[in-house]
Amino acid sequence: MCAPHGRTPPGPAAVLRPAGGGLDRPYDAVDPAALQRLAQRWEQAARADGHVLDGTPTGVGPPRAASALTAAPAVGVPTVGGPGQTPAGPVAPGVGETAVEHRLATILRRLAGVLRAEPFQPSAARELGAALVESGLCDDRPAADVLADSLQVVRTDAPAALGVPGVDGARRVAAALDHLAAGFAACLAARPQVPARLVDAAGNALGSPPLARTAPADAALDARPAEIDLRLTMADDAPVGVAAMTLDGRVVAANPELTAFLELGDVLDEPRPFTDFVHADDLPEVLERYTRLLRGDPDVQRMDVRVVRPDGVILWVRIIARLVRTADGEPSHIVVVLQDDPDRLWSPAGPVRERLARLPGASVTEDWLRRAFAGGITRVGICALDLDGFGALVDAHGAGVGDRLLLAVAGRLRLAAGEHLATRTGGDEFTVLVADPDDIAAVCRVADRLQSALAVPIPIDGLNLVVSASIGVAEGPTVHGCPKELRRAAEVARSWAKALGGGRRVMFDPRRDAGEAARYALVAGLPTGIANGEFRLVYQPLVTLPDGRVRGAEALVRWQHPQEGLIGPGRFIGLAEQSGAIVELGRWVLATACAQAARWWRELGERAPFVSVNVSPVQLSEPGWVADVIAVLQAEGLPPRQLQLEITEQAVLGDGTAVTEGLSALRAAGVRLALDDFGTGWSSLAWLRRLPVHALKIDGSFIDGLRHPDADTADSAIVRALVGMAHALGLEVTAEWVETGVQADRLAALTCDLGQGRWFGDAGPGEWVPELVRRRMGA
Repeated sequence: MCAPHGRTPPGPAAVLRPAGGGLDRPYDAVDPAALQRLAQRWEQAARADGHVLDGTPTGVGPPRAASALTAAPAVGVPTVGGPGQTPAGPVAPGVGETAVEHRLATILRRLAGVLRAEPFQPSAARELGAALVESGLCDDRPAADVLADSLQVVRTDAPAALGVPGVDGARRVAAALDHLAAGFAACLAARPQVPARLVDAAGNALGSPPLARTAPADAALDARPAEIDLRLTMADDAPVGVAAMTLDGRVVAANPELTAFLELGDVLDEPRPFTDFVHADDLPEVLERYTRLLRGDPDVQRMDVRVVRPDGVILWVRIIARLVRTADGEPSHIVVVLQDDPDRLWSPAGPVRERLARLPGASVTEDWLRRAFAGGITRVGICALDLDGFGALVDAHGAGVGDRLLLAVAGRLRLAAGEHLATRTGGDEFTVLVADPDDIAAVCRVADRLQSALAVPIPIDGLNLVVSASIGVAEGPTVHGCPKELRRAAEVARSWAKALGGGRRVMFDPRRDAGEAARYALVAGLPTGIANGEFRLVYQPLVTLPDGRVRGAEALVRWQHPQEGLIGPGRFIGLAEQSGAIVELGRWVLATACAQAARWWRELGERAPFVSVNVSPVQLSEPGWVADVIAVLQAEGLPPRQLQLEITEQAVLGDGTAVTEGLSALRAAGVRLALDDFGTGWSSLAWLRRLPVHALKIDGSFIDGLRHPDADTADSAIVRALVGMAHALGLEVTAEWVETGVQADRLAALTCDLGQGRWFGDAGPGEWVPELVRRRMGA
């Protein structure tokens, strides 16, 4: 066999979504429909006798409609099972076309977890190579062809379908597929070779003792071939239920007797953890017996246990499980025989919530941590897990389905956790505690197993529920550590995973945590800072080209923080927008800037510069914002033409009609409007013509290329085109980030109207502006 071894309350991460590289880069969510289409295309390509050309495999017809059984509209949203589809070509025994598609979709969900994890560990994809070998694709085509076609399809389509777009996503996919290919090759090398023609109808290798057909259960287990493909080991006419399991606890096949007894239908189209079928109250003993069986202590285990059918009915059965070994004595797989006890039929009504309550909970977690930190354990790892989209699932299908889903998830996590303690610590929150891990990478591997355990849909009442989890990982020493802080670290990392869209594992980063704590402190201090008058405005001149006369001045806000000193806008404007404090701060900036501009007007008359004020998209969407601007102008006695409001392309695109109507009203009142950072958004000429703006401010990234004697030809061409386009529309053009005389001269030669930047003067207090105006006029 090729089996693999072995609600945080709102806090900083709930409010803050800093931009940048590393962990905070924007990832898209996994698209379940695209994932299902990719699984279909993968199967078609890998079954075809040709290469994939122009998106369609040679010799394969148009793609089938998405299987109703597995296609899901969103992570955490279930799908309803439908009838299976007839395979279009030759298939492996017991593995139909639809079953293969289901298995490939599960591999893709597991691959998504690998690709989206932080930090990224591509070696986790090796196990997916083994899963590909066992998917059934290799049973009727050469393995080399299957692998080549698989790599081509997945490399092309996975980044978009699995939520890892862009250059970094492509890099991750390539690295993961290298490890998948290595795992594929390793699994093939270890796979027992039993040609299908040497297997009889009952699944017995010819020349081996047949699997018992009418003998008692014990006899059925005694007569066993050691190297039979697990999909072929079922005795079709045995009078008892027989199942085959991999060593990692996946049920891969069931004979007709067991399929009928448990009403499995097509549930075993793909391997499922045996915990899906075990009553939660009996699971601890079953897991303990399973662990002993793997150790060969002894090779046979017998017990009475309750099993749960997919429809929720509970049945008492007697189980006999035997560890099957290869010819050289190595464990191969597990054969399980079940005999029912019809006098002990249970009903599912009522006790589900009680079974949930009996799962190991938060108190068990706290007690374990307390004892671990008291001595005996040197290091502790924590995986804090929260199901994605669980609330929406409950809203759609009711609390009863939600409770049964939680029971199934708990069973899978306890199996995947192995020797580590798995507990349910909240409504849809679980925790796995790892004693003495080698390092945090070892804890990450445990978390990856937990995520992988959820990749196979969970069947409940005819639904196939697809769920994923946001998992936070933390690890630390017990000598100088604190259990409360370690739990908090795991929960913070979990909130980061949730903020990135879920369906991933994220490792705690103390440096990021410290930064977010500092940013959160700033968010909390914004309202008080505004009320206490801690903010200041400075003004940077906007001068005409080429004569350098002061035409306007942009108001720039600074925060005189009582503890941190003077803070620039880059640290708090984004936080203010996310928290909503930008509305009140924006009112203060507008009123203060207009009051200062009114003083310039009274002192300089027609020579007075206009004041330019930045407006947040959040402000633009505020009801009554236009009326507030007009009221401030009237209160200060400032002519509307002496005020310029700077807006961004994104602000206008976000709520086109309402925002444009407000801007049109301000223009009609005489207020100047400028489109800031032009060239960095998605503007079109037709869209620009409709905007009621007076001016464009070309983003400084284009101006930077003009600073050296050998100017960047691309930037020069872009600036020339932007200036020409703006002038054709009757708009004034301002260039930002002008820091050298060379830039100023080039911009003047390109007929740019205004310049702004350190070459013309740094930002200073408003009282300096009149003198600067007089000095520039005399220059």
